[in-house]
Amino acid sequence: MKIDTTKNHLLDAILFASRIISSKPTNYILNGIMLEANKNLTIYSTDLEINIKTEIQVSVKEKGKVVVPSKILLNILKNFPESKIELALNQEKNQLTITCQKAVFTLNLLPLEEFPQYPKIDTDNTLHIQMEKFKDLILKTQKSISTDEGRIVLTGVLCSIYQDRITMVSTDSYRLSFIEEKIQSSENEQSVVIPGKALDNILKTESGTNQLKINIEPNQVSFGIEDKKGQKTTITSRLLSGKFPNYEQLIPKNIKHEILIDKAKLLEVVRRISSISQENLPIKIKAGAGKINVSMDIKEIGSSSEEFDVAYGEEEIDIAFNPHFLLEGIHTIDGKNIILGIEETLKPVLLKPEDEKNYFYLLMPIRIT
Repeated sequence: MKIDTTKNHLLDAILFASRIISSKPTNYILNGIMLEANKNLTIYSTDLEINIKTEIQVSVKEKGKVVVPSKILLNILKNFPESKIELALNQEKNQLTITCQKAVFTLNLLPLEEFPQYPKIDTDNTLHIQMEKFKDLILKTQKSISTDEGRIVLTGVLCSIYQDRITMVSTDSYRLSFIEEKIQSSENEQSVVIPGKALDNILKTESGTNQLKINIEPNQVSFGIEDKKGQKTTITSRLLSGKFPNYEQLIPKNIKHEILIDKAKLLEVVRRISSISQENLPIKIKAGAGKINVSMDIKEIGSSSEEFDVAYGEEEIDIAFNPHFLLEGIHTIDGKNIILGIEETLKPVLLKPEDEKNYFYLLMPIRIT
């Protein structure tokens, strides 16, 4: 193998591929990335759950493939000046030589035969969706993904595809995010749970085309992406097994109170009032008689409160939330105004945009005494 390219061109691709490499891999070979020179250079990485294959244009002088320690290669590239570089395989010594200007490095290679094979992808049922639209679906559901490995199915997002729409749902048992978007017609209706880590990698890609290609198979999902520089990337991930909660039964059916609130004002006040808390203690909201009072009372520290006007004149409501969860929910809502839909003070509360019907954020209140 022998290739010529530039430092930043190669570094950007390897940085992206290395994102999924664990700091404590179960097998030493997973510390490596595979470089395959053919017509272009293809870079492979895996943690056995998620696989990345990214192809960049380089000048290939000799074909071949090698597995190199990713962290060491990254450290070398980061310290090079932006310039032309050459990567060449020394087969006799089983080393990769990296040359940039007058700097020369040699890296011992990892066993090529031990590197996991990239999974095969069935492209018979490819779904096309606008890249920016899919990124918005991820952003709207990302905050409600659980980090509790004890309930592994909640560390992903339920993705359901229908003939003309796609829905994505996430929950950590304390809040729930739901979004729906129209798509091009799909022949196969299906629901799968995609790991949040895989979706996070989609967010970190740069897209030069409008379309994202998604292939859902019985045990895996793959995403095909092409960026502005012509770099082609495929991300595959195992699907999560287990029964996702029946979220529909959590959605309030009889909203008794709807409070229309200026988003910027609510965000400002909640952030200010909760600034005295460092442990996400409950923030209290009292609504009634055209006003909302937001307050927090912490015995060891003190208290805070602020009042502002709203278009609400019904019966008085007292409710409390985790301030961190409340702030994250407000942030996910687009538009000028937020609707706060309340059924009862201890039942999930609906936060949704005033003018959009395809998204909502459901938040469990906290019991206050």
